[in-house]
Amino acid sequence: MISLLSVLIPLTWAFLIPLIHIFKKTWLKRAILLFGIAVFFVTISAAISGWKQSALSSLGGWPAELGIVFIVDKLSAAFLFLSAIGGGAAFLASYGHLKEGPWRYYVIFFLLQASMNGVLVTGDIFNLYVFYEVFSLAAYLLVAFTLSWQAIEAGFKYLVLGTIGAFFILLGIAYIFMATGSLNMAVLSLTLPRIPNEALTVIAASLLIGLFIKIGAFPAHFWLPDAHSSAQTAVSALLSGVVVKVSIYTLLRLSLLLFLDTKPAVFTVITVVGTLSVLGGHLMALRQEDIKRLLAYSTVAQIGYVLIGVGTGLAAGISAAFFHAINHMFMKVGLFIAAGHIAEDMKTRNIYDLRGLYHHRRWFVIVFSLLTAAIVGIPPLNGFMSKWYLMLAATKAGNVIPALAIAFGTVISAFYYMRVLSFFYSSGDPPPRQTNPYWNLVIAGACSLCCVFLGIVPLVPSLWKLFSDIGLNAVDTAEYISTILSK
Repeated sequence: MISLLSVLIPLTWAFLIPLIHIFKKTWLKRAILLFGIAVFFVTISAAISGWKQSALSSLGGWPAELGIVFIVDKLSAAFLFLSAIGGGAAFLASYGHLKEGPWRYYVIFFLLQASMNGVLVTGDIFNLYVFYEVFSLAAYLLVAFTLSWQAIEAGFKYLVLGTIGAFFILLGIAYIFMATGSLNMAVLSLTLPRIPNEALTVIAASLLIGLFIKIGAFPAHFWLPDAHSSAQTAVSALLSGVVVKVSIYTLLRLSLLLFLDTKPAVFTVITVVGTLSVLGGHLMALRQEDIKRLLAYSTVAQIGYVLIGVGTGLAAGISAAFFHAINHMFMKVGLFIAAGHIAEDMKTRNIYDLRGLYHHRRWFVIVFSLLTAAIVGIPPLNGFMSKWYLMLAATKAGNVIPALAIAFGTVISAFYYMRVLSFFYSSGDPPPRQTNPYWNLVIAGACSLCCVFLGIVPLVPSLWKLFSDIGLNAVDTAEYISTILSK
């Protein structure tokens, strides 16, 4: 039942906020804070409910094959934790800092949170698509929320490309239903192997094209740099830290359930796209002068790292992929909050205009430097650890070129992040500061401390077992299938 509440509670808040705005406006700010706290804890509770043993909820008393089911296993629980923490950080970064129409923003925010949780807990591929499109629509609106021309253009581009991706995903689902007569993912994992290979190829191609566009993987990344750089700071952090990861979960869940045994070429395609994303994202980031746009292209590359882990199809690769996903969530949420605050405070996003920032914002630059070291992969920080495990998994799977791409991409990222820091630490006079930075500094600082802690996790067997169990549970789909079909 708690998995169902993780969807219903934020959805209820999205409908309550306009009513509070109309009838009790003085309650609004405190109500939004309480709503945000409630969503955080219900999402964490849903994750805990399915960690030790898969938790199943169903609606209407129908058999699982026919009804609507919500299931939390270790894989979905892990991403629920990520969603709760990343969404909570973005919520705190935005709370109290919106100049106009904050109630509208939080209606969209809670709608996004509800639909992301829905994607993570549903056991039905069509409901997954519905939740996916609701959170995509909410993301489009959040990107364009400021109504600046830049934000509107980015939101429209995101909408157009997202709609193309949605078309391909729906096409794949339609083929699945025509071929099998079912939409339950556990049933599909058993029935898809019986359909002709040509039909399976069309289904796999449709789903992969749509999901690569939604994820923002190279070369389907065109919407991502504009959307992530044009949105307001908290939204940029949310998009890069959480929204992209929910799309990766969708790819991971469907590929493991539907294609691990029937179409192993799917994992080869994922690996190739991941490798291209690593190299393409880093090379494009190398040319950027806009600090938020640089971080956005870096996200394309980080997506590639995760896809290389997914593409191994091995438990070790899945564990490393999730470890890098949660590491990237902390690193990029912190970096976007820091960079966004700098850009808003200094009235510029051009790194050349931020010379001497260290002499005016010492602690801010120190935190930014630590996060930069983590995302580049300086040992013993978390970025190094997850990249190391990704390289080991890729090598174990025989994917030597992707493993080398991880190392080469790390070198490229060191160049462009060192270029940013060289301007921050150089002599110069940036524009005077305008606002108090401490709240944003606290959030970014907390993210940097988490990066230090996560770097220690692989060195402690009992802690690393939490991540290795995720990979083992993900590739062993029998428990997921039996939990649903036993209902």
